[in-house]
Amino acid sequence: MNNIARSLTSSLCLGALVWTATAAVPPAEQLLPADTLAVLVAPDWSQVGGARRGSALARFWDDPALRPFRDKFMARLNREVIEPIEGDLGIKLSEYTALAQGQVTLALTQNGWSGTAEPVPALLLLLDAKDRREQLSQKLAEVRLKLADRGQRLKTERIRGFEFTTLAVNLPSALPKPAGAQPSPPSDTTASASTESAARDLHVSFGQVDSLLLLSTSPKSLEPVLARLAGSGAPPLAEQTAYQRDHRARFREALAYGWVHFAPLGEIVGKLASAAASPAGSPNPLVPATDKMLGAFGLMSLRTLGFSLSESPEGEGLELFLGAPEEKRRGLFQLIATEAKDAAPPPFVPADAVDFNRWRLDGQRAWATLEAMLNEVSAGMISSFILAPIESAVQQKDPNFDFRKTLIGSLGDDLVSYSKAPRSPSLADVQAPPSLALIGSPNAERLLQSLRLMASTVLAMFPMPNLPGELKEREFLGRKIYALPLPSLPTPNGAPAPASALSLAASGGYVALSTDAAMIEEYLRSSESRPKPLAATPGLADAAQRVGGMAAGLFGYQNTRENMRVLFATLKQNPNLLGQALALTPLGAHTDAEQRDQALKEWLDFTLLPPFEQVAKYFHLSVYAGRMTSDGYSLKFFSPTPPQMGQ
Repeated sequence: MNNIARSLTSSLCLGALVWTATAAVPPAEQLLPADTLAVLVAPDWSQVGGARRGSALARFWDDPALRPFRDKFMARLNREVIEPIEGDLGIKLSEYTALAQGQVTLALTQNGWSGTAEPVPALLLLLDAKDRREQLSQKLAEVRLKLADRGQRLKTERIRGFEFTTLAVNLPSALPKPAGAQPSPPSDTTASASTESAARDLHVSFGQVDSLLLLSTSPKSLEPVLARLAGSGAPPLAEQTAYQRDHRARFREALAYGWVHFAPLGEIVGKLASAAASPAGSPNPLVPATDKMLGAFGLMSLRTLGFSLSESPEGEGLELFLGAPEEKRRGLFQLIATEAKDAAPPPFVPADAVDFNRWRLDGQRAWATLEAMLNEVSAGMISSFILAPIESAVQQKDPNFDFRKTLIGSLGDDLVSYSKAPRSPSLADVQAPPSLALIGSPNAERLLQSLRLMASTVLAMFPMPNLPGELKEREFLGRKIYALPLPSLPTPNGAPAPASALSLAASGGYVALSTDAAMIEEYLRSSESRPKPLAATPGLADAAQRVGGMAAGLFGYQNTRENMRVLFATLKQNPNLLGQALALTPLGAHTDAEQRDQALKEWLDFTLLPPFEQVAKYFHLSVYAGRMTSDGYSLKFFSPTPPQMGQ
């Protein structure tokens, strides 16, 4: 009987061991420690690959019409980047990337870091090869052998019973020392030099547990992960309250997601800022203290940041999230705390608009928040140093002018902007497409006159060459249009930009602003002759439902197809546009233009792009919406699958 019991017990234990060896790898949040500062996760890499291959962007890139452009770029990429890396490492990168079959996780753990040079946070990579664990084992053996053949310093150790290889990588002396590195005592001896060299080593440990590859810059950070794999150890990230809330709301069905625990980072940054704000000697009163700025701007009320990607036959989605609980919200987070109001395109926004945005921001409350925020940084900054001189100068023209009552008191809770496609693919037209911005107001005419007085006063106080000190005035359909002259900006090709002016007019409860006089006139006419509205665009309403509708206080739209059509035309007409833009930056300002343009053409030869009509089916529209909740601010994007893509 005892033999039977022992045999049964042994069988059960063996079965448990076999099950453990082949069990699915737990989710990342069940493996990572609670002190995880940031994490990037793809729960199933095979699904990511499938979604990528089926996406509109991937199918556009693989289209035969794009082959000449694609082949030239990929040939250069392989020759200049991939092949040299593979030659240095003695491996084929594709053989290693193919090992990712399950979850892939990249995490940064606190690892005892408190803002000092040592210890430092640890980087951790987890990759599940699933049924390719034998190939994973072979590739790791290859890596160890190649590293040993190259004379790399390797050390084999066991962590919780599993074998790990540690590679010592020498860092430049200018870089911070890694965790656990001990500073050498001052000495000129060879031993001291050797110790100092070891102190600058970065230790990278890697090993395999069943189908899971683990890699870390600190062996210590592997301990809690291995403990969780065995079903023991300290509480994991999944039990961190801040993570739990965000995971339930956003990550459960995500194709991939990222999360940052900003609260501990903010505390460390705040301590460092406070310490830096109290140096020996008197601080400069004109330079605000960093800790005071962090508090005033409300950055210390930020608890988490996150994003999530989703994919479905209907389209692709992205959500960005700032976790700032309502009871802790200050500064910038109070500023963007938009109430849930209608943000749909108004009837006067025409159907040929390629970009649209509407934000139901309460202007008076936003100004009060901004003023309080800046005054907390430096008392009286706005009133004494900025507004008082301008207000005094304006009152010489209008004694009744009061900045807060006359201008701020005229602000409403509606900001609208939209633009149309450029009139031509010329650089000048692409740089300044027809666009219009509108500021909602309960008294639009008073707001317009306040802006006119402020603008003309500033022009007189700060005169600029070739700019008149007064606004030009004209009438159109019984409305006053004022034109504020603007300084010319450089163009990408270095040609002088034409003179421009900002036109302002009031109508329909808005003050309209535009650098395109025709857009102002079109808006003023819209009150009598309604254009075909953007709101009636096919597919717009359905797409809006994917981001929570148009009634959350912020809504935007892009006609991706028309924007890409313009981009194709501009690049084909100006194939050296990228080089011209680069020439305006410090990176390309001192390079030979011909050599620069030729080098860029070897990578991106825009003359090889096909006619846009051949690839137009891969582009449609996209929408986004933002809303403030009790937990923070959410911004959602959605791009529906183009209806013609399957044709």
